[in-house]
Amino acid sequence: MRWRVAGVLLGLLGTVVYAAPASAAEAGPPARKAAGGVAGVQVPALEWKACADTPQLQCATASVPLDYAIPRGRSVTLALARIPAKDPARRLGSLVVNRGGPGYSAVDYLSGVVGGALPSPVNAEVMARYDIVGIDPRGMGRSVPAVRCFESEAESAALARGVSNVPVTAAERRERARADARYASLCRERSGTLLDHLTSVAMARDLDVMRAALGEERLNYLGQSYGTYLGMIYANMFTSRTGRFVFDSVIDPERRDAGAPGTTPLSRTGSDVATEQTLEEFFRLCRESGERCAFGDGDPEAAFAHIMDVLRRGPVPLKGSDGKTVPLTYSFVVTWTGQWLYQPVFWNIQGGGAPFLKEVGEAIKDPSGSAAATLAAEVVAFQQAGIGVTPYTSPIRPAYDAVTCSETDGPRTAKALARLSAERDRRAGPFGTLRAYETSACVPWRSANELRYRGPWTARTAEPVFIVNSRFDPATPLWSAQRVQGMLRNSRLLINEGWGHIAAQQSSCVVEAASRYLTDGTPPAPGATCKPDLVPFATPTGAEPR
Repeated sequence: MRWRVAGVLLGLLGTVVYAAPASAAEAGPPARKAAGGVAGVQVPALEWKACADTPQLQCATASVPLDYAIPRGRSVTLALARIPAKDPARRLGSLVVNRGGPGYSAVDYLSGVVGGALPSPVNAEVMARYDIVGIDPRGMGRSVPAVRCFESEAESAALARGVSNVPVTAAERRERARADARYASLCRERSGTLLDHLTSVAMARDLDVMRAALGEERLNYLGQSYGTYLGMIYANMFTSRTGRFVFDSVIDPERRDAGAPGTTPLSRTGSDVATEQTLEEFFRLCRESGERCAFGDGDPEAAFAHIMDVLRRGPVPLKGSDGKTVPLTYSFVVTWTGQWLYQPVFWNIQGGGAPFLKEVGEAIKDPSGSAAATLAAEVVAFQQAGIGVTPYTSPIRPAYDAVTCSETDGPRTAKALARLSAERDRRAGPFGTLRAYETSACVPWRSANELRYRGPWTARTAEPVFIVNSRFDPATPLWSAQRVQGMLRNSRLLINEGWGHIAAQQSSCVVEAASRYLTDGTPPAPGATCKPDLVPFATPTGAEPR
């Protein structure tokens, strides 16, 4: 069960599943000039063929300039995959999907969708009438070259050893700063000038070249999480070529990029506060469900606070069934809790949510008991699967940092970051430090990026932009979606009255509403809401927008 939880969660969060590259393809149409695009850039011919590892998909590659200021200079190769429209006679065009991150592979995402491992963000009617296209952005996923910071998993694990995800002592903060500096140096050493060209502006230009390569006059687009930020840049840079856009789980672009000196992207957008609010909803639902929630004996807030108090004083040594000792740390419990809050399906199953916290509470009381042995095995399994570990061992981290650190403001010293994390802890509990240090590598990071987009963000698109967000999203809070709706003068907001990140994964009502918009252009009514499919600790429900 613990391995199943780990694997499914990684899929739901969009973690890249690496696979063999697609094979060569048959001839396509001749190259064309990009209509209205960057001068001197040839639009590549896309040569589609069944993907080597997922025959249900078609794969292709496309070369674009590394630097659009030198269109005939070095190039990068983008990896593409598509699910062809099931009813070509009624085909509406191509729908480009961006999984977010930045760093998640859209190609692997579509592979998970067609294989049934991941839920589709659109219904069968959209699948019938659109080619669903995934494009791995420059430097990420299967695109070539990809950002590289380590020669092996062993090297990344060695750097991560002894580094806390949630540093709370002076010694832990010093070790994190030392490791961040080494990590930033390795990324520059291994990836070179590629790091200076992994910008959202360049990715938006790539999207427009791919729009032309797909033969579309306008780009139809579904962006999730960071994909909404990229979509905002495209809509404002290429407004006349913006078609039907869906933004699911929205990032506020202004607050992501800049704000008060010494703040971080996630403190400015309030992701830490949103995580704390989502945890409070977990407590509320757990308390109201009575015996259906195993954690806390009717007072989950107090039980969680006790766990935090004990672990903050130092690790608890868990005795495994094999006799080995596994340290249970404050950092692991905070990090894993921040992760399982993304998906309410994990709030009440073994290895996640209430059962996990119940085991933690029991293991703290008796580190040599049966609950401790079970928890020790789960901790090891999760760490081996890349869950709850330090940033250096996350597969998307190099691309995430390359993009985020090059185009957002943040603290310039480790001391300034430590001051901010302490201040955010007062606002958001342990998630203040967790979220503040998610961009800690940006402190030593240096980039020559001169393509940072600084607005405006107020494009009026021909089609209304469809915006959707869960009311309690620990990563992209509802208030960000509301601000973006205020920026885009022709947009509509649909609220999923539930929990979790990526609203389409939480509510079939959201999927149907977005699909209706994509097929006939009908946006949700002003003030429309959806019910979630799952109410944690209760009976699943669902409803149409009201």
